[in-house]
Amino acid sequence: MAERGPSPRPVDDDARQRRALRLLSDVVRAIHAHRDESTMFGDVCRLAASFDDCPVALIALREPCGALRLRTTAGLAWDVDATTDLAGSGRLASVASMAIDSGKPAWHTHVAPAEAADAWDESLAQVGALLALPLHRDHVVDGVFVIGAYQADAFAGVGLSVFSEIAEELGRALPSHGSPPARLPHRADLPFSAAYVRAVLSSQYTGVLVMSEDNHVVLANEAFCALFGITDPPITLENMPAENLYERMWSAYADPDQEWARVREIVARGETVRGDEVQIHGGRIFLRDFTPITTHGRPNGRIWHQHEITERKMYEARVERLAFYDVVTGLPNRRLLFERLEQGRVLATTQRSLIAVGVLDLDRFKSVNDSVGHAGGDHVLAEASSRVAALLREADVLARFGGDEFGLVISGLDSKEQLDAISRCILQALRAPFDLRGELLYLSASIGWTLYPLDTSDAEGLLRHADMAMYAAKEEGKDRGLLYEPAMEEEQVRLQAMRERMAQALLQSRLQLLFQPIVYIDGLPGLHGVAGMEALLRLRDGEDGLIEPAHFMHVLDDPQLARPIGRYVLDEALKQCQAWMRLGVSIPVSINISTRHLLHPAFFADIDTALDSYPGVMDVGFGIEVTETGPTMDHARAKVVIEECRRRGIRVGLDDFGTGTASLSHIQKLDIEHIKLDQSFVRDILSDERNVAIAAGVITTARMLAKTVIAEGVETSEQGDLLAMLGCHQLQGFSISRPMPSEAVPGWVADWKPPASWERLVGERRNQQAVQPPAVR
Repeated sequence: MAERGPSPRPVDDDARQRRALRLLSDVVRAIHAHRDESTMFGDVCRLAASFDDCPVALIALREPCGALRLRTTAGLAWDVDATTDLAGSGRLASVASMAIDSGKPAWHTHVAPAEAADAWDESLAQVGALLALPLHRDHVVDGVFVIGAYQADAFAGVGLSVFSEIAEELGRALPSHGSPPARLPHRADLPFSAAYVRAVLSSQYTGVLVMSEDNHVVLANEAFCALFGITDPPITLENMPAENLYERMWSAYADPDQEWARVREIVARGETVRGDEVQIHGGRIFLRDFTPITTHGRPNGRIWHQHEITERKMYEARVERLAFYDVVTGLPNRRLLFERLEQGRVLATTQRSLIAVGVLDLDRFKSVNDSVGHAGGDHVLAEASSRVAALLREADVLARFGGDEFGLVISGLDSKEQLDAISRCILQALRAPFDLRGELLYLSASIGWTLYPLDTSDAEGLLRHADMAMYAAKEEGKDRGLLYEPAMEEEQVRLQAMRERMAQALLQSRLQLLFQPIVYIDGLPGLHGVAGMEALLRLRDGEDGLIEPAHFMHVLDDPQLARPIGRYVLDEALKQCQAWMRLGVSIPVSINISTRHLLHPAFFADIDTALDSYPGVMDVGFGIEVTETGPTMDHARAKVVIEECRRRGIRVGLDDFGTGTASLSHIQKLDIEHIKLDQSFVRDILSDERNVAIAAGVITTARMLAKTVIAEGVETSEQGDLLAMLGCHQLQGFSISRPMPSEAVPGWVADWKPPASWERLVGERRNQQAVQPPAVR
């Protein structure tokens, strides 16, 4: 059985071998140049000391008296002349003597001692290894070539073999023993040593083939034979015609005829070729270089270098896939989608058809990761992508942008109606339950679309418009698709302008708090029946006056502004509360906290800073209110934060209950003190029996869970009367008071008197409850 070819070595080893062979070539040219011996020695040492981590090189010759005289050095701070004697007790003298005495290479790899044995050792303190090679002249050791390296293993492998070749060349270049130095012969006069060249080529990882000008093999190495599955020794190929050699190589190629034609083309052109890829049977890939040989201006053959790059190409393919494809779903990523979209735009223009660009986002996907973990979430993403891909044609593109967001490019459409049908099918496919280890998960999606060339934007603009439409679909209730309209971008511009106005207002102190009372219905204790004051944020604008939160609500959760705004509200509200206390009006204050600020790692640091500045506030009472989206954004984190607030004595309420995604179960899970019935249920409570039923259900459930219910948006006394009869605990709204500046609060509290009807209605409700059977628990 034939021996296997040399196994692939690391790229660094291959590169080091190439540098070593280049060094050998340079040294051979220096040795055989028409110059004197001193210049030759100097050039050789200089070249050797420039190789990788070998900073030192020297040559010493033995005199008839036996002394070892230093002829030249490179890298040593020594003045050298013909009388410098290489003697001493240190490492250099020792390793040189070993090489002279044994006639074989000797090396010393011990770390230099703390105290140098002689002056030579002192100059070699940083050298970790010394290699001494004997110089043979007329079969007599007549000198030594010494190289020093920083690393102890520097002379393993190719380093030792190349420096040994250099030493042999130096020995051959020395004048005959006993004769005066003579000028060295010209390189052309030296005999060509085929054995020498074979020895050099045999150590190469690259497959080398040298052909003569008349197309016969001159030399080949073991690596070449191994690459092409030739089991005979390389020497058997020498003088073989090119056609015969190619018959031996034929079966290795994936397409032999094509490769043979390519080889003839390269030879005919006679130009250097670099990096020519060759397809080999079995999916292997070689990289081929071709170099014509010219001597004295005349062509004299050619050299082929070939080495296998299959693993490198596989690695490059993996890297390219990572650059263009998503790991979890196997779908194209945003980068590849952009490329396909650009191609689709060109095709749509030439075919006069429509191309739909979509952005799809799974609704409430974060709750999936929270409930089944990220591995389960990845499974759901892969399943969702498979469902959508199954509805698309081969020419369509589905890409994953990251998280639970996907991009779509659907070409060749004739009308908006076609897009509507596709959108409905995708949404329907994603509504079907996902089976995750026996647990059924129900999801939906929101999709935004735009159509090119009805939308004439570039690729980036098309995706941005589709993204706007997707967010509009979420705001309209999710689980739907919407087509982009220019008004959506106008809205985005308006929202961005408001972000900038709020940022400027923070810097220019143009934010202001107003305070709206919350009052008791059923006679619970409080100053004049006032349960507390809610701080409401306003933006002061010279032209528009006070701007209400409805115009800047989106800014309150902005990543850059949420915390600065939250800290302002905290500080201002507590400052006003403490000011009322100094006037003898001790009324609790509550503020609204944005979701982003509530879940910020520095939230409690902001709370503590404010409370430390106004220490008396906690004696009266301080509370925060979070919207329904707060606990559902990161339910586990919100639960921890709310529990910590309660431990600190801070009251926590759930604002706008009934309008978002929170359910009655959240009242049970979260450690909240009260819920606020949203004003949308209160506004039509007198005319809509469904709102009456919702309000009564929430109030009854909250009472059984020992939670307080505050109805907001009470604008008429009749609404207040009905809520009192239903058992609501506290009311807030225009019928009680509009929001007021902080300085007006003490006077309002002193004058407030609850309507007389409340006491009568509360009494009737209590009598009805007294005759009803107790609730089953």
